[in-house]
Amino acid sequence: RPRRRPRLRAAGSRIPRGMRGAVGISLIPALVLFGLFFGIPLVVLVGTAFTTWTGTDLTYSGVDNFVRLAGDPVFVKVIGNTLFYLAASVLVQVPLGVAVGMILATRVRGWKALRTTLFVPFVISGAAYALIFSMFYNPRMGLLNNILAPLGVSQRDWLYESDTARWAIAGTFVFILGFIIIVIMAEIASIPPELYEAAEVDGATSWQQQILITLPLLRNAIGTCILVRLLADIGMFDLVFILTAGGPNDSTATLALYAYRAYLNGEWGYANAVGLVILAVGAILIMTVRRVFRIGMG
Repeated sequence: RPRRRPRLRAAGSRIPRGMRGAVGISLIPALVLFGLFFGIPLVVLVGTAFTTWTGTDLTYSGVDNFVRLAGDPVFVKVIGNTLFYLAASVLVQVPLGVAVGMILATRVRGWKALRTTLFVPFVISGAAYALIFSMFYNPRMGLLNNILAPLGVSQRDWLYESDTARWAIAGTFVFILGFIIIVIMAEIASIPPELYEAAEVDGATSWQQQILITLPLLRNAIGTCILVRLLADIGMFDLVFILTAGGPNDSTATLALYAYRAYLNGEWGYANAVGLVILAVGAILIMTVRRVFRIGMG
């Protein structure tokens, strides 16, 4: 009868007995903070999403909040707006950031200055960034109308016309490429140079090396960028709130702004139901992106 092979454990996977108490004590602050700022709020959110809660009165209402959500045309419009912003990130922002990151990784002339310039919008607060673009889109003094006027394009109020407002909002964040560029450049720096040397010996051009070597090896990095952007866009609030407050006619409203309005109206249980929807959509996106890009799967 063949003997069982002993199970191999990675070095350092087990905590030495004499260190277990110290490790446990060191985890207490983190566990307390996690419970206070994530665990307890999550329990409250899930529990009150099935109630009629006005801040003072709390009564169980079952799935009434979710039935109301499904029948609210404004909520349907908000879902459409959110999907539009998600598509803008996946189809424009991430591909553009990946392309710029790959170009900068080749160390073109002035790449350091360009990298710094492109990273600046990422570190600016959302409120300041929104104020800058509110002036950019200004119908009378805005830079955009002044640029388009010589081309024969009539002046428009880009943020307060239903057919342009969503596009204007998307135009404010699709060019925030700093995070994506840094992630892509860091991932390219970890690619062994021997791969490019072997490809060059085989006669591959620089373009072929980028397409056949660099791009496939950026799978995890691209998936991470997409995931981060999707999660950020689901909870988008400050940018839309400052630029349009969700108008005109709710054509730019997001899920977070929709929940905020419910809070202002004293419908806390209904607002938490919207928050639960945001969490559910985020969880689905995390699982989908991880599976599609095989993040953490080798």
